[in-house]
Amino acid sequence: MKILMFHLEEFWYRPHSAPESEGVPFGETLLVWIQAEEKDVDDKIAVLRKMVKNIRWMSKKTGCENIVLHSFAHIAESKAPPELANEIIFEVKSRLVERGFPVHIVPEGLNEFRMHVKGPAIAKVFKSF
Repeated sequence: MKILMFHLEEFWYRPHSAPESEGVPFGETLLVWIQAEEKDVDDKIAVLRKMVKNIRWMSKKTGCENIVLHSFAHIAESKAPPELANEIIFEVKSRLVERGFPVHIVPEGLNEFRMHVKGPAIAKVFKSF
């Protein structure tokens, strides 16, 4: 599993298939790009636990509770089947929502996006597990 987390001042995305749409805007948020890898098939429970732990840690460090999850299969060469990646993302959302976090999942597909990353080093965190 690879995750790349950004503490953002703002985030906006629009599905490429809907160019007439105004898009979906967010104010301050934690954007989590997620890539499930082949090895995650056999270790799904540990991966889920570590992802939630890391996202909660980042939230505490930045003081930001608004979370956006985004499947992003361009962080590593190894890729899990898309069904597993989706299953993991939706389970992470469920576990975070149970803990009181507002969570949004960017829909699958091609998306145009814009983000304003905050400046401190903690605003950009990469994890591999």
